[in-house]
Amino acid sequence: MSDDGMLSTPETGLPRRPLLAAALAAAISAMTSCGTGHDEQRKLLASDRMWGVFLPTSTRASPTAVNAIDRLASLAGTKPHFVHIFAAMTDSLPVESLDGVNGVGATPILTLEPWRPFDGRVQPAYSLASIAAGRHDSDLSRWATQLAAWPHPVLLRFAQEMNGTWYPWSVGVNGNTAADYRSAWTRMYSIVSEQAPQVRFVWAPNAVTEGTRDFTDCYPGDDVVDYLGLDGYNWGKSPGHLWQSPEKLFSASLEALRKLSPNRPTLITEVGCADGATPNLKAEWIADFFRVIERAPSVLGFVWFQMDKERDWRFNSTPASTRSFRDGLAKWMRSG
Repeated sequence: MSDDGMLSTPETGLPRRPLLAAALAAAISAMTSCGTGHDEQRKLLASDRMWGVFLPTSTRASPTAVNAIDRLASLAGTKPHFVHIFAAMTDSLPVESLDGVNGVGATPILTLEPWRPFDGRVQPAYSLASIAAGRHDSDLSRWATQLAAWPHPVLLRFAQEMNGTWYPWSVGVNGNTAADYRSAWTRMYSIVSEQAPQVRFVWAPNAVTEGTRDFTDCYPGDDVVDYLGLDGYNWGKSPGHLWQSPEKLFSASLEALRKLSPNRPTLITEVGCADGATPNLKAEWIADFFRVIERAPSVLGFVWFQMDKERDWRFNSTPASTRSFRDGLAKWMRSG
């Protein structure tokens, strides 16, 4: 990847990052024209660079949720612009959670997953072809109706990491093809966008690493995507995994996204790092992560996976990693 993080476009001579910020502003202006509040739209324009978080703590409108965000902001040095929420397609819109996110001044990124979450990846009933054929239109229409009734901006991420092997919608699982993915996405988009014009759509593959495939043939097109997303985790050195630098993990995939859709801003929608053999390793990884996204002119934001799950992904798992994150975030935000 090129190191010139402020490459100019031949058409205008202007740096790409301001152009992408302008594209974001145009998208948000479109939301505003559809009736959502001006103040809420300005939240997304507070900075050319934004960050967010997934927290296991409930995001319902409660003192506990507010305190969790406040504690996180104290650790990071600034409040998150986004809070990430996951839901299965058979669920209902998590209104309390969305209200909680809105109440702390953030915008929800809502990941909608077409599956039964505890039934594994082999679920033919949720194949991409079944979605494309309309067999899940009732669920999608219900989501569209409920999203339309929630009068605030939402970023909707659907069927993420399709280039992996671990979901029922993964290409190669349940007979899924890349063409099926594009068709399923387009059907979802047509149903939701018609009823809920304040929703913006995030298409998010996994970073290409060992065990994943190229994602470019799954892209459904600029006319049905507002943001490009990308997920990537450093699982650390353990059975089946190797320690991966942010450069190795993200740079090639970010460049592929830039070539795939030069005018779409990118959000790293999931990122986390395991602890290393010594405390300084994770701190160094976090510092390197900020250097990688600094060099990627299309990246306008990221969402840290703040949970001790398969690994302790949290940026504050050690004092050294906390300092590294806080310092890196402050520098990255200032230089935007």
